Amino acid sequence: MTIKNGIYPVIHTPLLEDESIDFKGFDKCLGYYLDTDIHGLTILGSGGELPYFSDQEQLKIVQYTYNKVQNKKPLIIGVNAYSSAQAIEKITAYKGYSSYILLLLTPYYKSSFENYLKAIKNIAQHSTSPILFYYFPQITGHYFSNQQLIKLLCIKNIIGIKDSSLHLATARTVLNKLPDTRYFSGLTLVYEHIAAHGAAGAICPIATILPMQAAAFFEDLNLNNTKEINKRRTVLKSVLPIANNLNISVSVQNSLLNILIRSPKPLIKSVTSPHANIKEALSLLGLPIHATVRSPLAPINYESKEKIAKILASIKI
Repeated sequence: MTIKNGIYPVIHTPLLEDESIDFKGFDKCLGYYLDTDIHGLTILGSGGELPYFSDQEQLKIVQYTYNKVQNKKPLIIGVNAYSSAQAIEKITAYKGYSSYILLLLTPYYKSSFENYLKAIKNIAQHSTSPILFYYFPQITGHYFSNQQLIKLLCIKNIIGIKDSSLHLATARTVLNKLPDTRYFSGLTLVYEHIAAHGAAGAICPIATILPMQAAAFFEDLNLNNTKEINKRRTVLKSVLPIANNLNISVSVQNSLLNILIRSPKPLIKSVTSPHANIKEALSLLGLPIHATVRSPLAPINYESKEKIAKILASIKI
């Protein structure tokens, strides 16, 4: 199924209190997104706690999702691996289930760019699905130059990128050199700044919480519907603390975001886990899931629950 330009929520993986996968809750989550105008789904992304599940668990999640989605929307499946052999094995196991693979090759030991490039070429050559290169330097430690990213995106079967560096200069340079690449930002609020440069959309945690609003924001941007854009931007900004840091106000976070994305160099060097917060938000929005996460990810606490409830109440969702 052909990938569409648009907004792709990162589907969280609900867990029972013993940290086993809650497939009943997962079914409800998938239905929640399938009933919206969202453009497609991403499973086993970073927001789906991908590195915390065994290969067997990941395959079960992929199979369950495919049987539920049934080609109703494009499906992006995250693959995290330490070697090209491991990545190829996982991608091969997903043959027939995925529309696209979101590939995160995570180094254990440091490697040269030449060796990393060779590994990505090998994976792409053997992949049974088109690949989106997952650029997440805060996790991998690989901060590539624009020229290096362009080399990676020129590999056959690498059809695009999810860029979680949230750096406008990088996005604009790559889109200028490779206008046909499918460039997805890691945040809907950043996509707004690169839409006119030919970006494809966003694969985004905010859209996980507010899929309908994020999808409508994308459509309004493309229609240049200024009045609605401003309204929807305000709503999406309101939930940024849930996906980022509950202890920093919305206004301060958005000011910091604007500074960071416009910096001459990428400045975001680390990320924290928002998984429990987002699951709690989804629970408050009516989905029958727990905020449980895989240890050692940080569990939800009472103070965080109160803050999340207050944010959602303020936007009257």
